[in-house]
Amino acid sequence: GGAIGSAFIPTFAAYFERDDEPGGWRLFSAVVNLTLLVVTAVSLLTFLFAEPFVAFFLRDLVAGQPELLSLTVRLMRLMLLSPIIFGASGVIMGTLNARQHFLLPALAPIVYNLGIIGGAVLWGAPDDPEAKAVGMAVGTVVGALGHLLVQLPGLRQKGARYSPVLTLRDPGVRQVLRLMAPRVLGLSFSEINKFATLFLSGLMTAASYPALILAWRVMIMPQGILGQAMGTAAFPTLASLAARKALAEMRQILADALRMLLFLGLPATALLMTLGRPAVGVLFERGLFDATDTALVAWALLFYAVGLVALTALEVIARAFYALNDTLTPVLAGGVQIGLMFGFSYWLSQGIFPRLGWPALGGLALGHSLSNVLEVALLLWLLRRKMRGLNGRVLLSGGWRMLAAALLAAAASWAAVRWLADAAALWQLLLGSLAGGAAYLVGCYALRVKEVQWLLQLGRRVVKR
Repeated sequence: GGAIGSAFIPTFAAYFERDDEPGGWRLFSAVVNLTLLVVTAVSLLTFLFAEPFVAFFLRDLVAGQPELLSLTVRLMRLMLLSPIIFGASGVIMGTLNARQHFLLPALAPIVYNLGIIGGAVLWGAPDDPEAKAVGMAVGTVVGALGHLLVQLPGLRQKGARYSPVLTLRDPGVRQVLRLMAPRVLGLSFSEINKFATLFLSGLMTAASYPALILAWRVMIMPQGILGQAMGTAAFPTLASLAARKALAEMRQILADALRMLLFLGLPATALLMTLGRPAVGVLFERGLFDATDTALVAWALLFYAVGLVALTALEVIARAFYALNDTLTPVLAGGVQIGLMFGFSYWLSQGIFPRLGWPALGGLALGHSLSNVLEVALLLWLLRRKMRGLNGRVLLSGGWRMLAAALLAAAASWAAVRWLADAAALWQLLLGSLAGGAAYLVGCYALRVKEVQWLLQLGRRVVKR
């Protein structure tokens, strides 16, 4: 879905910018049909060879258990309907985003998750684990179908015209395939990052890898909310402006998006760093997960949080390249990031942190964050050359003020946690967040950050209504 969207949206938007709506819908139809053909073929092959596939890759799990092998094959074959449905749904989602329709694509993942939950709850008896497994598989397929169907009214509203065209000769289709190729390669980088983390954590204590995984999951929550939401919203506009060669307007949109990410990301970083321990305690500390585990995860989270703003900004910066029909540069920068991450993480976790007497997993997390910061710096430098500027003064003037306010927020939330040292983790988290958030808004207001003025104006409009 991500690879298709990054290639399809700018190509599709260009048709509408040159008033070729029939050509745009022809491209939509061709990409949907081609995607369905390829995904169906792969799914059919997987269906036919499901049993040897499962027997080979899960041999340690199913060895000597023919019933488990049979169940796994059944579930796998059933769930192979999902990628076929998602193939079409992903293109439709990109189409609606390109036409500035965001509500139904945002609802689609919710419908998908409801399908999975419904299958798990409604299918089979509560004490029948096999039936529950089948229910979740059925729910996955139903959820995928809901993911598709909930978006169809948006297509009709936008005047979509589907035709059974299947071609590789269309220039738009060729451009989509050309732009997709680097993105498909780039998708493997996240797996390489996971392998590097697994390898380096193997040089530490046994608890390090699980702690790093949990810390990453906590950090990625605000990153997904901020970065992906902003990137999804900005991408169609950036693509349309790029198609018109309106670089000045594109620079302004990009600067505004990055400023908003700084405005929201810097306080999130401050709160993650100061409230990491109570946050981890509230989320995970129960059963066998004790205070020692909480401290270890919070330590990793402290250093992962350093890269939060960079990771959120990356979602928008990469899409600016995609809008300019350049999917290769972000992939190459991702390759540089992997090399930097491995080097920094090894140096910090095996050299600097042990010398300081600090838990080594913090060095690995910090290495990851530093590599992301440098990746963003490299991409911004390259994007500045590509777009003949980036409105850097606007970014820097607002950024320094937001950073000062974020430091004030960190101090306020830290003081609140210290004051509530004997209170439950939930109270520390809630009151620390309130103190930090209030301090940040006051600081931004005092420093005349324009985003706060915008929030105040929005609040006044809501109150008047």
